[in-house]
Amino acid sequence: MSKPGHNILGTLHPADFLQNYWQKKPLLIHGAIPGFTSPLAAEELAGLACEEGVESRLVEFRNGAYLLDTGPFDAKRFSKLPKRDWTLLVQDVEKHLPELAAILDRFDFIPHWRIDDLMISYAVKGGSVGPHTDAYDVFLLQASGRRCWSIAEHYNPEIVPGMDVKVLKEFKAEQEWILEPGDMLYLPPDVAHEGVALDDECMTWSVGFRAPSLRDMFLDLSEWLYQRLPEDVMYADPDLAVTEAGRGEISAHAFTRMRALLRTAMNVDDGILDGWFGQFMTEPKPWLACETSENTPARDMFHSRLASGDALVRDTRALLAWRSSSAGTVLFVNGEAWDAGGDLEGLLELLCTQRRFSMPLLEPYLHETGLALLRRLHEHGALHFASMVETDNG
Repeated sequence: MSKPGHNILGTLHPADFLQNYWQKKPLLIHGAIPGFTSPLAAEELAGLACEEGVESRLVEFRNGAYLLDTGPFDAKRFSKLPKRDWTLLVQDVEKHLPELAAILDRFDFIPHWRIDDLMISYAVKGGSVGPHTDAYDVFLLQASGRRCWSIAEHYNPEIVPGMDVKVLKEFKAEQEWILEPGDMLYLPPDVAHEGVALDDECMTWSVGFRAPSLRDMFLDLSEWLYQRLPEDVMYADPDLAVTEAGRGEISAHAFTRMRALLRTAMNVDDGILDGWFGQFMTEPKPWLACETSENTPARDMFHSRLASGDALVRDTRALLAWRSSSAGTVLFVNGEAWDAGGDLEGLLELLCTQRRFSMPLLEPYLHETGLALLRRLHEHGALHFASMVETDNG
């Protein structure tokens, strides 16, 4: 039986999608979620954009230019907007409204650690952010209203200078579609596109993927390695020759010593690189970090709560991934690497792919090491007891 999330590709099998479309060419899927109705009202999205710690943007098109304003916004800001030609965009919605995180599970044919966030945009008629490109993959699900999408795979990458929003200077559509609720468009990186709202109450859900640039990866790796270099290793020249002095020239021998020293720092084995990458790819945005718990039950009480039917749920801000190698099994948790022992691979898979964990699901792993890991995740804020979450949500 195919997994529930796979029907979002319509009749296309996930393997066919990955082979023929993923990071290769766009794909339009009519009725990706038949009868889809957004559970989120425009007023709720606007309210979210007014909160501290929520990343939001407002784009208006006025006098031939796109104007950008960033949140948090005052509620009065929205009452002063014109009747058309503006768009509100809110990032990481599923981390602020956990009930919307289930939409991400429909994309389980992509590794979970690659999924970045659910961004939701709301626009009135004519609303757009202009023709542009993204450096990452994105699925654009129409949630309400209609939006016209135009794309081009061949274009001039020059952008309009001096504008708040990066908009292509020239854009000639090669394909165009009108998406209605439940329709979805997949776009690989660097495909030029523009979406224009055809109605008021136009809402689009965008599922984006983590795709760090080589520059960002190299910078983070260099800083990571820097913290692990010994402080007392200095440039040294015990073989210094008198012929190297007196002319103000850096000698060939000095360059040789420098290269040898720096190459010792850059001589990184695969295990170190793999460990860094797992931590790098699970590092959360600072304002979306999990809050540690000071009320983690003791071991026996923790087990008793599970046995009584109180399930565990994963915090939607928690970024988890795992790897197994000859050196052992590691769980990556919000930018940290935890040694998970050698008998917990089944539990790690559950933790990284599911959102709710009941006693029957966890029972095979509720031995000493399994319970210790679950309690540590609870202390870290990555897991919560469902009863507490439901109480907090009223």
